[in-house]
This record gives sequence, C-alpha cells and structure tokens, in this order.
Amino acid sequence: MRRTTWWLATLAAVLLGVAAPAAAEVGVTADRILIGTSQSFSGPLVFPGTEEIAGIEAYLEYVNQSGGIHGRKIEWKWYDDGYKPQDAVANMKRLVEQDQVFCILINQGTSPVMAVVPYLEQKKVPLMFPFQGSSRLHGKKYVFTSFTYYDTQTQIVTRWLVEKKGFKRIGIIYQDDAYGKFFLNTLKKELKAKGLKIAAAESVKRGATDVAPQVAKIAQAGLDACLLALVPGPGAQVLKEAAKIGLKKTKLISSGPLTDEKFLILSGGVGEGVWGLSLWPDPVRDDSPAMQEYRKILKKYRPGHEPNRYNLYGYFYTKLFCEGLKRAGKDLTREKLIQALESIQNWENGIIPPVSFGPGDHQAQDQGFMVEVQGGRFVPISGWLGIRDGKLVESPL
Repeated sequence: MRRTTWWLATLAAVLLGVAAPAAAEVGVTADRILIGTSQSFSGPLVFPGTEEIAGIEAYLEYVNQSGGIHGRKIEWKWYDDGYKPQDAVANMKRLVEQDQVFCILINQGTSPVMAVVPYLEQKKVPLMFPFQGSSRLHGKKYVFTSFTYYDTQTQIVTRWLVEKKGFKRIGIIYQDDAYGKFFLNTLKKELKAKGLKIAAAESVKRGATDVAPQVAKIAQAGLDACLLALVPGPGAQVLKEAAKIGLKKTKLISSGPLTDEKFLILSGGVGEGVWGLSLWPDPVRDDSPAMQEYRKILKKYRPGHEPNRYNLYGYFYTKLFCEGLKRAGKDLTREKLIQALESIQNWENGIIPPVSFGPGDHQAQDQGFMVEVQGGRFVPISGWLGIRDGKLVESPL
C-alpha cells in the first residue's frame, strides 16, 4: 500500500511539473506587453512631454493594429512628474511595484531621469531611450540612451564655431541644473583646449520667465556667439529680449533639445537668423520615405498633433524599441530584449544616421547638424557633424 501511494505521488509530481508553465517575465503575458513611463504633462516641459507621448502612442497603436509583435499587443501606463525628480522616482516605484511593467520607455528630463536610474538598475528594469543627454548613463547595462550626449553636442557646436567660423568670444545662457551644467562645463573645457575662455556665462533658474538681466549682461560682453542651454519657454524669452534690445552682433545658438519650431513660435517669430544644432530632419518639410511614413502614422493615430521634433522623437524611439522586441523573439524577457538590441548593427532608418549598439555601447545617436532659422523654419547649414578620434568630422545629410 505504501509503495502504491509513493508511486502515485511521484507520478502526480512529474505530471504537475510537466504541465506547469515556465514563470513568465514581469509585464509579459501570452497576448500583451505592459510598458510605462513618467512624463511632463504639467510644468515647464508640458509641450515636449505631451508631444513625445503623442509620437509614442501613434506608433504603438499602429503596431497593435498591425497585429502586435509576436502576437502580443503593447499596453502602456503614463504618469505625470511635472519635471520634478522626486515625483519621477515615485512614479517609477508605482510602475514597477504596483503596475508591474516590463520596462520603462522614454521618460523625460535630465534631472528626473538621473534620479530614477539607480532604482531601475537595482530592480533590473530596462530604461529605453529617455529624453536626456547625460553621458553619465553611458555603459549601463539596463539603460539604452537616445540622442547625442550634451557634452558631445557642445563639442560639436564649439569646434564648428571656432574652426569653421573663426569665432573667439563665446558665451552661454544655461539652465541652473544638471541639464544646463553639462553644456557649461564642456564649453569651458573645449574653449580651454583652443586657448580661449568663456566670455560670459549666465544662469537661469528652472521655470524662470524673466531673463532680461541675463540677456543684458550677454549684450555687454560683446560676444560672437552665445549658446542657449535652455528649455523652450525661457529660450523663447531670450529671443524676445534680444530682439527688444537690438542684440544682432551676437549669434544665438540653440542646443539640440531646444532646436524645435515650438521654441520659435513661443518667441513670437523673432528668431530669424538664429543658429542651432539639430538632431532631426525637418518634421514638416523633409520628404524622405521614412519621414512621409512618420507623418502618415501621426496623422492617422494622433490627428490633433502637428509634426514636430518632439513627437518625431517619441515615434522614432518607439519604432527602435519595437525593433528590439521583434528581434528578442516570442520568448520575451528583459535580458533577451537587451541582447536583441545589442545585436543591432547599422540599422538603416531614413531619419538619423544608421544605428548600431553593442555590449557597453547603448547610445543610438552621436551626431547632429547645424541649422539656421530662415522663414520661420530651421534650415540645414552643414552636413552631419560628429567627433571622431578627437576631431570634428562632417558627412552628407
């Protein structure tokens, strides 16, 4: 009797072991993948945040209506952090611990992003393509970065101004936080390497609306050029003040994240002749097949949103994220997503230069091109610019 009971128990254990499915990855079921983000739906970055989400959702809905990825639809949860680091951290904990998302896709702002990375690394939750440019995230296993790092952007602009334009008196107006100081500190190093010094440096508190004192000091410094390491609101105020006092000899230059026509619209159309570093083709005028597809998908799934560089960002990096999901295969895990993305080499996309990743190198883009405001639009005045072997190099757009 005891032997029969033992055999029955053993047989039941074996059958149960065979029947029991393997433990699924967090946020992944047979028919869905749950992702999340923390964004600025309020505060000084409400426009970029809202538009990035429009681009993300447009592409996700396109994917879902096309059958999903390996039979799974993508679902998402968004929470507002108002560009506040402490709120971003609280949102991450809610998404990871309560909502149990698979990964985080495209959250926003250097300070909020830097605040959440330690927590996400501890939990081994992938952070996909945050809208920020801190090089301090380079080489982190669970983080894939997006556009050209702020220090590289500053290197490109500074070397272009000094080497191509012969400028010597260069200054900066920067946001007084981690975002702005990346530009400030790199500008100091770059100018020192050229035997020059920053001719003027003025800071602006986050969310400030009065920038008249800073612009007045820049005007007194007699600069050849002044970098604007700001967000759209204060950046537009600088253009207004510069126009008001007739500051024409100093060339104002927008940083990559600032180089969008919304910045010009907020200024009331006084940005003619402004230079900038652009990371993206013109979202309205570029007629390449990839950009036509972007506008078509945006119009169909988010018809209330006009094409701009922020929803183009959301669209593009969601498309790149989905490319990683496809390559990861049906047996999706966080580790397999990372491995799949690291396998991408020279991914032709028609929007930015070909994308390549690898272990220890999770940066999607490291180039930009100079533009000038002509007729209310940013028009290219250089090819793609990048730093290779310590030198500024240029290639065709």
